[in-house]
Amino acid sequence: MPSLRSTARRETALAAAAIAALTAVVTHPLLWQARRVLPGDLGDPVLNTFLLGWGASRMPYAFSGVWSAPFYFPLEGTLALSEHLLGISVFTAPVIWLTGNPVLAQNLAFLGSYVLAGVGMYVLALSLWGRKDAAFLAALAFAFAPHRLMHVPHLQVLMSGWMPVSLWGLHRYFATGSRRPLAVFAGAFALLALSNGYFLYFFSIPVALIVVSELARAAAGDASRRARMPWRTVAELAVAAAAILAALAPAVLAYTRVRQAFGFRRAVHEMAAYSAAWSDYLRIPDGLWVWSGILDVGPGERMLFPGLTIAALTVVAAATARRRAWSAAATRPARWGWHVGLYSAILVLAVWLSAGPSIPGPYGLLLRLLPGFDGLRVPARFVVVVALALSVLGSAGAAWILSRLGRRTGLGVAIVLGAAIVLEGYGGRMYTVPFRHDQRVRAGLNEWLRSGPPGGVLELPIVGPAFEPFTLAYQYNTLRHGHPIVNGYSGYGYGLQDFLGGPGSPLSDPEALPGLLDGLRAIGVRYIVLHRPLYSDRPELGWADPKDLVEAIDRAAGGLGRPFNDSIGWLLGAPRPRLPVDESALERVTVRASMVTSSAMPDRLRYAVDGDIDTKWLSAAPQAGAEWMRVAFEDELDAGRLVILTNRFGVGDYPRGLAVESEAADGSRMTLCSGSFLPSLLGGLATGRADAPAVLDLPANRSRALWLRQTGRSERWQWAVHELRIYRRRAR
Repeated sequence: MPSLRSTARRETALAAAAIAALTAVVTHPLLWQARRVLPGDLGDPVLNTFLLGWGASRMPYAFSGVWSAPFYFPLEGTLALSEHLLGISVFTAPVIWLTGNPVLAQNLAFLGSYVLAGVGMYVLALSLWGRKDAAFLAALAFAFAPHRLMHVPHLQVLMSGWMPVSLWGLHRYFATGSRRPLAVFAGAFALLALSNGYFLYFFSIPVALIVVSELARAAAGDASRRARMPWRTVAELAVAAAAILAALAPAVLAYTRVRQAFGFRRAVHEMAAYSAAWSDYLRIPDGLWVWSGILDVGPGERMLFPGLTIAALTVVAAATARRRAWSAAATRPARWGWHVGLYSAILVLAVWLSAGPSIPGPYGLLLRLLPGFDGLRVPARFVVVVALALSVLGSAGAAWILSRLGRRTGLGVAIVLGAAIVLEGYGGRMYTVPFRHDQRVRAGLNEWLRSGPPGGVLELPIVGPAFEPFTLAYQYNTLRHGHPIVNGYSGYGYGLQDFLGGPGSPLSDPEALPGLLDGLRAIGVRYIVLHRPLYSDRPELGWADPKDLVEAIDRAAGGLGRPFNDSIGWLLGAPRPRLPVDESALERVTVRASMVTSSAMPDRLRYAVDGDIDTKWLSAAPQAGAEWMRVAFEDELDAGRLVILTNRFGVGDYPRGLAVESEAADGSRMTLCSGSFLPSLLGGLATGRADAPAVLDLPANRSRALWLRQTGRSERWQWAVHELRIYRRRAR
């Protein structure tokens, strides 16, 4: 780093080595097993491993196609449905290229996050307080804070070490006016935001507070300084901000497109469920070694206990700051008191913001002012900024204490304080789970897929919103075989996966499988893979014995199943040609409730045309094959397209069979289409839209009325229409 003398660099390297050694101990045995295990569980660590592998695979191509990650097929922009980790991938990609092992890359990034956090905080605290012992205590407090145990599966949250590095550059810039540390600030901020989207917003709060405070402080100087420094500084800060935004622009555009296309936002009640209560700062992660049995374990991500030692040192800093706040030879606050006050304000604000919208205050204001802020689900993650402020303030308190002690006594006290800080964040032997990067058990299957024609893959069993580790294993294996999959796991769900893995799935109905396969082929799926062992003792997956499902798929697919150990793969035929449609010739017909009649529930027909996807007409009884709906027009027209919209919670009520008939002015009728509704429904679900628009394009006709006849049967499910839209073909 600029301005660090060679002696300081050596001392920083020694501090880094000490933190690395402590990391190996605290995370034991991860370092020795880093090639073949993952920390925590087979949830987010597998997702992160996949994301790092995907980023590395696109980097040689200048990140071309990186946002269309190979899950939730055939959606595009799927990488923007979760953290992309590109700020981490730029460092781990060489590991993957050299070893072919994304698991090793994930684990090295995990271990490196501790070292980065410690070294970054060491440099920041040393620049603020000027004591190596106090700076090392700050490094330990930030690198081994108790909340990190809660976030073992969340690599993106652990990668917070860019925060102190960025603040070091910012403080150094204000102290010297040099642009080199300003570049450090901007680069570290960009890497932080590219590692964790939450931190783009959360870290902006302390940065803004420091910038405003420092500019106000500069403006309070003498007249000549006031005339030249603040405006130059503002201009240079603006350039740095523009550079950060330029680095983030591709990610911002990708997330904006996905947000606008699918309307993704977090509801206030969802944020409130993940907001911190004041009592959560006395709750610990499960397994915290020192405090287990003394403090309660918190729910979810609300285990925010910061550690007693660093909190006590923070109190010392606050109590002593006033004594050193003013220099006898100066007319403005001296450095010590200024920075203690500044980081105290950051601490208070971060604790307040961690309460989210549950408590009136700045969080609600940020929700109204900041675009995209309402996409953040977990306000309690402000605990990272809380830990940042506590580490800085705690090191100030330690510096005050140690400066009043002799060298030997001070060394002993520093060792005791450091040991207490590390032990308070220690969770015992780290739990790890085996995960082979080469997926040897699937080697034959992956080779078959890799050598086959392009197309999507549906892997069975499939589950809806509920998490299952095998879903992430499917997702990871896309790195091995190169095909996108319908399955997937991210921060948001996918309607097609939820439908196929949820109640009412056609996978549980052998008679629906031919229509299902037609629908899958129509959206580009060419492969179905079924894993027999995953069905064992899992009746909730829909088949007590997968043998029956295998036989049903085999019949529907034409008997082309190919065995791979305990798995079976089918290569589906190419999709059937679709009816050509001139989109520009279609014009929407206004359908009023008075134009619609039905076989049942006439009082609810208005809900099928009221423009509200959350209301619906329904048949009031399980589908029996005789239900109908008729739409009469004022004049005869050429009905070119029928669109049925369905709320994501009502897709199970799809018609098991649907026939659309045209009734001419003379009363004659003509069947326009008939058969399984599933190809149209799957096409709608595959768009990712919440209303799942099922489109039926119709041949030329002269219709005074359209009949929709439900021709299938279901022992459980009714027929429902949430919204019905009809389009006419204009004459040319």
